[in-house]
Amino acid sequence: MSRIDIMANERLLDDRHHLHEFQELWADGPVAFVFLRQFGSAFALEQARSLNAHHDEIVAAGAKVVLIGLGTPIQAFTFRKRAGTRFLVLATHDRTLYRTMGLWRYRGGTLGPANLGTWVKLMRAGVYPYQRTGDRYQLGGAFVATAGGREVVWDFRAHKASDIASAGEIARALVTAAADVAA
Repeated sequence: MSRIDIMANERLLDDRHHLHEFQELWADGPVAFVFLRQFGSAFALEQARSLNAHHDEIVAAGAKVVLIGLGTPIQAFTFRKRAGTRFLVLATHDRTLYRTMGLWRYRGGTLGPANLGTWVKLMRAGVYPYQRTGDRYQLGGAFVATAGGREVVWDFRAHKASDIASAGEIARALVTAAADVAA
């Protein structure tokens, strides 16, 4: 059993207060679950914006991206608007799913000097942090699951706050997983 299977019956609210069960998300095709650090993070905002560039390619393949963050549905709504994303944004109130997926909670990885260079680049590019939500030490990650949630075919776990899963790699993994279903 993959860790994705464990989450099959989990339910989360989206940014519009609609309830979603994980198994419905992967019912029609592959899905990427992108766990954000927190909705207020500049790194999370950059992650969502970089995925936006691949939206049409991902949807054309019959795949989905789901952004998950620590916070409330209202904070998820604010994040979706700031990111300008068309992907589904879900909110969780605790770290249970993050722990289930083996994502780190690490003070040194969030406050350390290793993040400073990337953070300054984001600030110069106009990507600013916003109101902090959730756990300030939680790190993110991304997982691409096949249709039906049978298998995780690609994963990424951050080791510091500035680690962002490559949007291109996520898109390629989704397109490949969708092609394998069609074949």
